[in-house]
Parts: sequence; C-alpha cells; structure tokens
Amino acid sequence: MSELGQLLLDMTPAVGFGWLGRIYVFMLLVIVPFLALLQPDDREFELPQRSALYVSAVVGISVLTVLTILVLVLEGTSLPEVGFHSASVAQFIAWTVLTTVGALTGDFLITRAALRLRIRESRLTYHLMPRTRRELLAFMGVSVSAGFGEELTYHGFLLAGLAGWLGSGWTAALVANMAFGVLHGYQGHAGVVRGFVMGYLFCLPVITGAGLMPAMVGHFLVNALLGLGAWKWMIPAEERKTL
Repeated sequence: MSELGQLLLDMTPAVGFGWLGRIYVFMLLVIVPFLALLQPDDREFELPQRSALYVSAVVGISVLTVLTILVLVLEGTSLPEVGFHSASVAQFIAWTVLTTVGALTGDFLITRAALRLRIRESRLTYHLMPRTRRELLAFMGVSVSAGFGEELTYHGFLLAGLAGWLGSGWTAALVANMAFGVLHGYQGHAGVVRGFVMGYLFCLPVITGAGLMPAMVGHFLVNALLGLGAWKWMIPAEERKTL
C-alpha cells in the first residue's frame, strides 16, 4: 500500500452503543445544535462582560464533558474505545502541528472570504477575545476545557458512535461536524463554516489512528493563539470597528 493509501486508511474507532448511547448521540447531533440556533441576534441586546461569558462557557463545556463520560461509563465503553489513547511521539507532533496550522489557516481564509462577500460577523465572536491579562488567563481556561471536552464529546464519542452506524469514519466526520459547525452559530454564518472546517481537521488524527490527543492539543492551541492576538491578524482594524 502506498503512503497516501496508508494515510487515507480509515482507522476510526467505531462503537455500537446501546439505547442510552444512541439517545445521547441524537442529543449531540440534533438537540444541542438546535438549542444553539435559538440564541437571539446579538444586535438585539447588550453584550455581557467577558468574565461572565468565560464562566458560562467553562460551565457549559464541563457539563457536556461530565455527561459524555457518564454515558461512556454506563455503556461500559472505555476512553480508548472512542479514540482517547496515546500515539507515537512523531504522530502526536505531526498531527498537532498540522491541525493547528490547518485550522488557523482555514479560519483566516474563511474570515477574509466572509468579509469580501460582506457576510456579517457576530459581534460576540470578537467580544469574546481577551483584552487584559486577567481575561487572558480566564480565556486560557476556556481553551483548555474546549480542547478536552469538545473533542472528547464530538470527535470522540459522537464520531465513534456515527462510525459504528455508518461504517465509515470519513462520512461520520462529515455528519458530526455539521452539528459541530452549527454549535458555532453564535459567530454568525462564517462561524458555522469555520466550525465545520476546523472540526473536520481535528477529526483527521482520530480517523487515521493517531487518536484524540493531537486534536485536543491542536484545539487548545488554536483557541489560545486567537486569544493571544491572532484574531487581529484575521480582521483588519477598519473592519473591527464595525463589529
């Protein structure tokens, strides 16, 4: 088999969940994204303080993470069975770099394309970016919780459940990240596309057998770098004034 063939080999963990796991898959795929769509237009209210938003984000992700682990325990499914296992050092470094660079590049291209097409960015997207050292520390906490919790839930549990049903990790990643993209609807239409592309990239190490750890670290690094100021590189100063 060629190197390309080995890279494209589908090694996605596939799990046949019982009734509880299937209900939770349905919740992650349909109910949670639907609830995300119910958020009001951010032009209709005053944006909350960033510190409150950070606390809310950490609490929400933590609840989702605990539910995921609880369902796994009740289903008798171990963390390695949904992709949470160690990879070789070379695999870990390569996939962490690739997912981080790929996600940041994708974010930049999609954001710039949205600006060119005059697609409105949500005010909340950039309001969330920290402005002070204290906010930055809190934002790093959000980044850690998102890197672990969102990856375990959507690119571990959900991906494995869908792969067990659909028989293909590549197809399962498409379906899972449609939901993952909608979860980022608070960022506007461009945010949905960014969430889908970023999510699919983070699925690649899981699909190819390197597991969730590179995805978790890559997800954290993308968020952390944006919080450290990379978001300003994506949005020209004159455009930021209109958000």
